[in-house]
Amino acid sequence: MKKIFLLIGLLVAGFALHGQGQEAYIKAMSKALEQMSTAGTVEERQAVASQFERIAAKVDSEWLPNYYAALNYINMAYVAEGISTKDKYTEKAQTFIDKAIALEPNNAEVVALQGFNYMTQLAADPNTRGQMLSGKAMQQFSMAVRIDPENPRANMLLGQMQLGMAQFFGSPTDEPCAKVKGTLAAFEAESGKQTLDPTWGKGMAEGIVKQCGQ
Repeated sequence: MKKIFLLIGLLVAGFALHGQGQEAYIKAMSKALEQMSTAGTVEERQAVASQFERIAAKVDSEWLPNYYAALNYINMAYVAEGISTKDKYTEKAQTFIDKAIALEPNNAEVVALQGFNYMTQLAADPNTRGQMLSGKAMQQFSMAVRIDPENPRANMLLGQMQLGMAQFFGSPTDEPCAKVKGTLAAFEAESGKQTLDPTWGKGMAEGIVKQCGQ
């Protein structure tokens, strides 16, 4: 009987420790996401990325810290100057994308982020990398949409890529512009939600729609 009580005690203690760990994880993630929402400079984004890296190192079973670390490095690449500096950030992003993929290989958010990193590498040097990376980015975005047809980030990024290709080849842009515009309602529905899951992209979508003149 004593062994049974001891076993029950150990199980209860284990659940309590797990609960405390989960609470600490949520608190750390929420704090990092709040800081991410106001980060603008490379230095500010680096500080936020480092926070997510530390969380990922402590909680290696969760994909979100790796996802957000990668996203911050991608965002750094867009505001950085020079191809080599941009490449440094996208290479760093890829290390965390790889970790997120290992944990969630069929997650539309992760698959779309891989495509976003390809698109960011392409944008750093489009004349040299367009042919090599445009197809890879399109493949990832299309795969993400197949996994989750309603995902606004996957659809927005796919539409943005299609728009860029249409503009490059002088083709009509009505379809990709409509695709991006169609994500606005989903982004609006995500606004204000208290969640650790990705909700970013509304500003990007609105910028693309404005570019389309809609």
